[in-house]
Amino acid sequence: MVAAMSEVGNPSSIHAEGRRIRDRVERARNQIAALVGRPREQIVFTSGGTEANWLGVMGLAAAAEARGLPRIVATTKLEHPSLRAPVAALGARGWTIVDVDAMPDEAGLIAVALVNHELGSIVHVDVSRARARARSALVHLDAVQAAGKLDLTALDADSIAISAHKIGGPQGVGALAITVDDGLPVGGADGGHQERGRRAGTENTLGIVGFGAAAASADPSTWSHVAALGEQLERGLLAIEGTRIHGAGRARVGGTINAGFAGALGESIVMALDLEGIAVATGAACTSGSVQPSPVLLGLGLSADEARSAVRFSLGRTTSEVEIGETLRVLPRVVERARRNR
Repeated sequence: MVAAMSEVGNPSSIHAEGRRIRDRVERARNQIAALVGRPREQIVFTSGGTEANWLGVMGLAAAAEARGLPRIVATTKLEHPSLRAPVAALGARGWTIVDVDAMPDEAGLIAVALVNHELGSIVHVDVSRARARARSALVHLDAVQAAGKLDLTALDADSIAISAHKIGGPQGVGALAITVDDGLPVGGADGGHQERGRRAGTENTLGIVGFGAAAASADPSTWSHVAALGEQLERGLLAIEGTRIHGAGRARVGGTINAGFAGALGESIVMALDLEGIAVATGAACTSGSVQPSPVLLGLGLSADEARSAVRFSLGRTTSEVEIGETLRVLPRVVERARRNR
């Protein structure tokens, strides 16, 4: 990214400066295409995972409508806000929204996350079954939480959304890998020929270059170390009386742990841990300012009070065993104080 800062050309220009920048963008496109196992022509750069989810759902919905497929979209109650929003927009346009597990044999679109953003649970098995039931359905996968943790190269999907900062790249850049090309732009706005006419606007060159570098270094085979640290943390959490792990009965990617501390408010624990230099959350960052309980936890069948007791612990490749130990040393007294002061 530092090297790219010295380049001043527009990647859509044909002069020498523009060609040099274009070369950097296309090298990054190749790196991201390799991460998801798709041809480079299918990669569309976006402003992040949120836009990639929107463009993927809307792009496939447009293709489904053009092909005369049923206006039925299958999803779950546990999705990230960035995926729930375009699905809801389809509902407002007259599409029928159904649960993946209850979808009819004929559907136009399936839109789900590969790994849940709050639970770390893996859902691709259910998607494969749904795809088999509705053979004509197009599939969009939100793989933002899966990239760098799971092998994405063999996914049965028509579009895949990923985000740079989830794999160690810069914030504010993402990508959509989309297989269908019915002559329709995937973006809702026109105004430029960039990204093969599928998303208008000058490319975020620095972000794309950083994204490519992160994609090139992302190795899912090394995630097992992070998952092992997560198991260590989870054992320590369960040693605190009144703790439960949400989604514990599901297959999980490891490194994302959602714990409920009965009798305490999760936001109180988050603030207390922040004062100790430990960063955790009560849910998705996109809704961290909301006082409402997590829709994901409510979707699991938890009560509002149970959902409000939740804290999400997210580990990464830089997380150390020392940090896990320090968290488990501090947490019992933090939880006790939160329960006492509720």
